Amino acid sequence: MNLNLWGRLVYTLVANHWRSNLSFTDVCVTPFRVLPSDLDLNFHMNNARYFAWMDIGRLDLMRRSRMLKVLKENGWFPVVADEKISFGRSLDLFDAVSLETHLHGWDDKYFYIQQQFKKNDEIYAGGIVKSRILSKTDGPLKTETVMREIGFTNETENLHDWLQTWKKSRLCLLGRKNK
Repeated sequence: MNLNLWGRLVYTLVANHWRSNLSFTDVCVTPFRVLPSDLDLNFHMNNARYFAWMDIGRLDLMRRSRMLKVLKENGWFPVVADEKISFGRSLDLFDAVSLETHLHGWDDKYFYIQQQFKKNDEIYAGGIVKSRILSKTDGPLKTETVMREIGFTNETENLHDWLQTWKKSRLCLLGRKNK
């Protein structure tokens, strides 16, 4: 991560002091502005930068929902297992962007977090991240364990049909058979 991104991360975490707390299932809006260091040779935002901003957006959600505190207290940490992004329109220099991050669903192992880059309420790009929580001592955790620990005792897994399809189709990239 370059200095620009470290600065954005620190800014986002410090700004959380003045922003409202959220539930882990709420939509978290993280503001960004496209800077010269975000541009590629075509003078629009570099494709890799979207993924970096998505990392910051997920950390923003976890911090504001108190999930980071629960993870730290239990010796747990999140990892990305898979992510996909689709680009609709280019983001240009000095564009003000809102990154909306929310928990889209989960199964017994993974959380699926949807993230959308919006400018003037129009979606410019959208991504989905498959994430898992690991324990430093016990390895992978079930989502039920994590949800219970953050206060969602009656929640059951819910995964939309298109995520089920994506889950299966991605395996060919890894040379694995659908299960």
